[in-house]
Amino acid sequence: MASLLNEIPRESLQNLLSSVRAYAPPHISAPAPLLSSLSRGNVIEVQGPASSGKTHLLYHFVLLCIAPSRQMSIDFGGNGLAAVIYDTDASFDVARLHQLLLARLSLFLPHNIEMARRLTEESLHRLHVFRPTSLLQLATSLLHLPSYHKVSIPEHEIGLIAVDSMSSFYWTDRFIAEQMRNVPQRELEPSSVNPLQHVLTALGRLRLSHAPFIILTNWGLNLASQSSGPVTFYKQHSHSFPVHSENLDTSALPSSITDDLPPTPMPLPLTHHVTLFPVSIPPFAPEISLGDAIQQEVDYRRSMVQKGEITGLVRTTGRHEITRLTLCITPENVHIRHS
Repeated sequence: MASLLNEIPRESLQNLLSSVRAYAPPHISAPAPLLSSLSRGNVIEVQGPASSGKTHLLYHFVLLCIAPSRQMSIDFGGNGLAAVIYDTDASFDVARLHQLLLARLSLFLPHNIEMARRLTEESLHRLHVFRPTSLLQLATSLLHLPSYHKVSIPEHEIGLIAVDSMSSFYWTDRFIAEQMRNVPQRELEPSSVNPLQHVLTALGRLRLSHAPFIILTNWGLNLASQSSGPVTFYKQHSHSFPVHSENLDTSALPSSITDDLPPTPMPLPLTHHVTLFPVSIPPFAPEISLGDAIQQEVDYRRSMVQKGEITGLVRTTGRHEITRLTLCITPENVHIRHS
C-alpha cells in the first residue's frame, strides 16, 4: 500500500486550487474584439496622460464584474463577482460608478426602476475600495487580501483586482531611492530600495491563488522613442514594472496549472497593454481675435469635448498587431466602440 501511495504525484493545495480556478470559464467578459482573448489571471496595464480616461475604462470593467449576470430571465451582461479597488490616486468615484450602474440596469428594466435601484445596491455590495497611502501599505493590503476575502466576503469570488494608479507614489519613492544610494549596498535589501517589488510579488501570488482579472493604471510621463504621428506610446518609468513585449510567448510564463508558487520575487506577466490619449484639440492661433475664438468654441471645439471620445491602442503580449478602440464617455454611460 505504501508503495502505491508513493507513486501518486504530489501536488500542493495552493497549486490544486489554482488549477481548478484556471480551468473554470473566464469571468470578465469584454466586448470583442477588444481583449477578446481575456482569461482568468490576465494582467492589463492601462497607461495614458492625465485626463485620458484611465479611471473611466476601469469603471467599465468594474461594471462588467459586479453587475448581476442573469435574473428574472434577463441577461444583464454582468458577472456578479466581487471587485477590489486600490484607489491610490483618490480618483475612483463610487457615486459616479453608482450613476453609471443604475443607468445601465435601467435600460433592462425601463418599467421597473425600483428593481433597477435594488440590483444596483446589491451590486455595489460586491465592490470593495481601499485607499493605501504608500506602496508598502498597498503591498501589505494585497498580501492580506486572501484573509479579508475569507472573513469578510466568503460568499463572493474575487473577479477583479485593480490598482488606480501604480504611479501615485512614484516621485516620493524615487526621492527615497535616490537618498538610499548613499547607503552602502551591503546594508540594504534590494526590495527596501524598491518597494514596488513587494506590490508585484503580492499581485503575482494573488494571480496564482485567486486568478482574478488584474488592471493596473499607470501614468504616461515620457513618450517612447518609436512614438510618432498619431501612434503614441509611453516609456515605462517604474523600475521592475512588467513591460509589454511582442515577442514574449505567454505559454512559457509560470502557470498556476503546472507550477508551484515560485519564490519571491515572482514575475507578473503583462498580457495586454492599453494606451489611452484624449482627442487632440488644436490651440487657438496666436493672431485670432476674441470673436473668432468664441465662434470656434461654439462651432466645433465644445462639441469635441462634449462628445467624450478617447482613443486607445491595445497591444497583446506575443502578438504584433495593434487594435484601436474608442472609449465613449457620457453622463449616463461608458462603453467601448471599435474602429
